[in-house]
Amino acid sequence: MSFQLVPRSLQYLERVAQTGSIQAASRETGISASAIHRQIKLLEDALGELLFERDVQGMSLTPTGQMILDLARDWRLDSTRLVSTIEANRGIEYGHVRIAAMDGMVNGFALELSRVLAEKFPRVHARIEVTSPVNAVKGVLNGDFDLAVVVNAAPDDDLIFHWQRDYRLGCIAVPGHPVAGRDRIALKELAPHPAVFQSTALSIRRLLEVRHGWLFERALQSVEVNSIQLMKLLVLTGQFIAVTSELDAGPELRSGQLRFVPLSDSDLFQQNFAVISNVQIPASETVRKITEIAVGILRKHADPDGAGA
Repeated sequence: MSFQLVPRSLQYLERVAQTGSIQAASRETGISASAIHRQIKLLEDALGELLFERDVQGMSLTPTGQMILDLARDWRLDSTRLVSTIEANRGIEYGHVRIAAMDGMVNGFALELSRVLAEKFPRVHARIEVTSPVNAVKGVLNGDFDLAVVVNAAPDDDLIFHWQRDYRLGCIAVPGHPVAGRDRIALKELAPHPAVFQSTALSIRRLLEVRHGWLFERALQSVEVNSIQLMKLLVLTGQFIAVTSELDAGPELRSGQLRFVPLSDSDLFQQNFAVISNVQIPASETVRKITEIAVGILRKHADPDGAGA
């Protein structure tokens, strides 16, 4: 959507609620802190109610503030639904499409999708945003994204799952690394090797810590990063190994740059990847076609045997 129907004051309230402070919202939006403060103060004065509790830890919504936040989200969802309906009625391939993707997909899925869109939809403006799984799901539910390729999205009546599949975890290493020739490997066997670990900003780290937090303390040498792309680059130096899913390392595995050794621990979770959209927002013909293309790319790159759900 190239324009914004939600009033500026409500947009600012949302950002402050998300970031926890006016200063943080200012840095994220590029809008001056004084302008954001002024809009929120105008709302509070008009309602005669405080919208935020303010303390040394930041700003949190009051009950009235939460009601206004719900109003802002409903307003944005309704405006997105309106624009989507208008574009669907046009029946031609132009407009805007907003897609959320994970960091691990930058040099695989996102790269190929961008190329295909430029070739097949020259009149469509595509915005691909690399974000966290939590923000991707929230964005789809709020109408910020038309579709998202997301990891570990929980079932929700407001979400359509166009495609999903579970992927096992494993150790990635360059060919020739001592662990690269193994058929399987246990987490405890990784500790003697320098490793790159995902930070708690990424889902694999948080899920591993539930049962295998000891791994991060026992590692001989480790580097912690909040980017799967950086993690893979460090592994490609040959000095480090890392734990991730097959899909995250798909391009490097297909090219032969990296090897994937499945983990043998019986109590490990699997990563679920899915393409999702909002059931309440009617998709234009263009968005439907782009969703089919996104699913096709994932099937080809990550599911070559066609076994995806």
